[in-house]
Amino acid sequence: MLDFLDQESVAFMEKVLKHSGQGEMTYLPPAIHFIPPKSSHQEAIKEVHIALSPVFEDLLAKTKISPKDIDVLIVNCSGFCPSPSLSSIMVNKYSMREDVKSFTISGMGCSASALAIDMAEKILKTHENFNAVILSTEILSTGWYPGKEHTMMVLKCVFRMGAAAILVSNKKEAKKRAKYKLLYSLRTQRAFDDKGYYSAFREEDSDGFTGVTLRRDLLQVAGETLRSNITILGSKILPYTEMIFYAYSVIKKKYLDKSTEIYVPNFKRVVQHFCLPASGKPVIREIGKGLKLGERDMEPALMTLHRFGNQSSSSLWYELGYIEAKERVKKGDKVWQLGMGSGPKCNGLVWECIRPIVGEAQRGVWADCIDKYPVLSVDKNSS
Repeated sequence: MLDFLDQESVAFMEKVLKHSGQGEMTYLPPAIHFIPPKSSHQEAIKEVHIALSPVFEDLLAKTKISPKDIDVLIVNCSGFCPSPSLSSIMVNKYSMREDVKSFTISGMGCSASALAIDMAEKILKTHENFNAVILSTEILSTGWYPGKEHTMMVLKCVFRMGAAAILVSNKKEAKKRAKYKLLYSLRTQRAFDDKGYYSAFREEDSDGFTGVTLRRDLLQVAGETLRSNITILGSKILPYTEMIFYAYSVIKKKYLDKSTEIYVPNFKRVVQHFCLPASGKPVIREIGKGLKLGERDMEPALMTLHRFGNQSSSSLWYELGYIEAKERVKKGDKVWQLGMGSGPKCNGLVWECIRPIVGEAQRGVWADCIDKYPVLSVDKNSS
């Protein structure tokens, strides 16, 4: 129904959607429902309130805190950076304190939510008795690409609406209510490498339309970015036997036998649950293969992609919600959240569950559909 698209463009979009791993119940903001889609600043501001206000208010209700109790506010959104900032919009709407430390993170891609947790952790290390709230979303109303360059059309096919709100605290009384304790946070990036830097790049096409170009070597870049991150993280959390096997394989390949395969450490010896980047089914499968994960390990990411689509940085929390709704997380379990974004960058979080988590199937974001998952159709029409 979009008359500015030719048949070739329509066929390409159809192919992307067919192989994306998304289902029929994902969400788009009101602006994208118009024909042609609206991309005004006003529509984007409306989407900010539609996305962030419900999750923020739900967080306040669940944790029984008020906006006045918040000491740090971090809002992340990669593609929309208004003035006043997104954090200022929330401070104004909810009449927060004049001394609240507010930050807005933009341009950091799908890894920004994990990055914001790392940022909050650093702040809380230097401030006692603090509450920090992270609001994570991606605003789509201004990101609609109306051109015909195939490498720029992928994102508008796979990005969907979503948001998450997270409370982290170092208050003593928070230990009684908290679900998790943050054990490790790690940030790595490869912006120094031109191939990585330009692998996902916002630019104008030949007709002057702005979009994000995804280049063919994106998966290779993602693998290189992930490898450096898990190598460092592995040295912190893996048992010595796994580290010895890995080191031996590297030395053997370098000095003795070039055909030797590098040993992939078994992270499942220390981590029970995985939240992988929901950028797309091929990415999930490639990361899962690289980490030697099974279908059950990749299930949260694949089912989140099917039900909600690629929600950029907030997808990690929908995946955690899936694991909780299935009541798989037990006290003492470790959860690894892995965020990857343009730049490129990789941000990893390892959490330890510190109390039993029950009843989330009835009150979380999966409440209306968790009994229908996992679905087998997610792997149909695979390329």
